[in-house]
Amino acid sequence: MTGKRVLLVDDEVDFTRSLGKVLSRRGFIVESASDGLTGLARIAQEPFDVIVLDVKMPGMDGLQVLSEIKRMALETRVILLTGHLSLTDEQKGIQKGAFAFLFKPVPITKLVGVISSAAVQS
Repeated sequence: MTGKRVLLVDDEVDFTRSLGKVLSRRGFIVESASDGLTGLARIAQEPFDVIVLDVKMPGMDGLQVLSEIKRMALETRVILLTGHLSLTDEQKGIQKGAFAFLFKPVPITKLVGVISSAAVQS
């Protein structure tokens, strides 16, 4: 996946740091943001092929960020992650156009596979 740009948006800094290292070793160009507003600011500055977005964050949550991404008519693939089981959130995310909805803790190999699949389709 050389050169594919990934933005990680999650308030769990250790998680984004670890995932970022794994993805970088696989050839992705990775950036991160610790909240939804910062993530949207990064998205407005430059394009990303894939955005991995936590659903539950302080301030603007992941579903709100996804809605804004779709309002901006971006073709970026969005993968939603959550540690809180909510079928309502999953349904809303898929209806709003998420590429995938995954529950934490997700095995890193599975997450990397989904990100790779999303990047290929971007």
